[in-house]
Amino acid sequence: MIGLFLALTASCSHADPKVADILGRWCGAIQEVERQRPISGANLRVRMHHLIRLDEVTRQNLWMIEDPTLNLEQRRIVEETLGASLVELDARNTDELKKLLPKSGWFTNRRHGRQVTHGAWLIAQHSPDNGLREYALGKMFVLLRSGDVEARDYALTFDRVQVRKGLPQRYGSQARCFEGRLVLQPIENEAAVNSHRESIGWAQTLEETRGDLEIGKPCNA
Repeated sequence: MIGLFLALTASCSHADPKVADILGRWCGAIQEVERQRPISGANLRVRMHHLIRLDEVTRQNLWMIEDPTLNLEQRRIVEETLGASLVELDARNTDELKKLLPKSGWFTNRRHGRQVTHGAWLIAQHSPDNGLREYALGKMFVLLRSGDVEARDYALTFDRVQVRKGLPQRYGSQARCFEGRLVLQPIENEAAVNSHRESIGWAQTLEETRGDLEIGKPCNA
């Protein structure tokens, strides 16, 4: 993925030493994963694992935006640069995922393994391609009853598609920052969330999700 290296190089430096240090660490973390890119012809599991690592290393380092030693202008620069880099990487991961799609249309736990199936969901969930996410949702719906995709993965994809369309979510999995606090996105019927989850085999309750997401904690919009 030479293009990714070139895109990163363009965003790895800055005249401000503090900003340059953070951008350098961000780029270094991604490049470390890229140096271990699978060889041509590697099997599906290995290739998917690489995409997962690229996805995870970016999210694990987004804390850099909130570095308390940055002033407002430095934070703005870091946020814009890291945000653009993240979108670029997510788009490239999307392209790679499309190349890996099986002829059947989507991955299954029984044939490809849970790591591959969950990894494909992760890339689609973070993809800037809304069409791919809706495509994945349709395929996952068909596979849900047989246990060939995870119920939680399906629910999160369903909710994200709804929220992006400006519609209320069903399973209560998506949150946002509102007036300085983390809140759940609007839900079509909050009293029915747990029964909706149970109906697809997702054992976690809405109350447990609230705890996991730390709903109510301070946040920056």
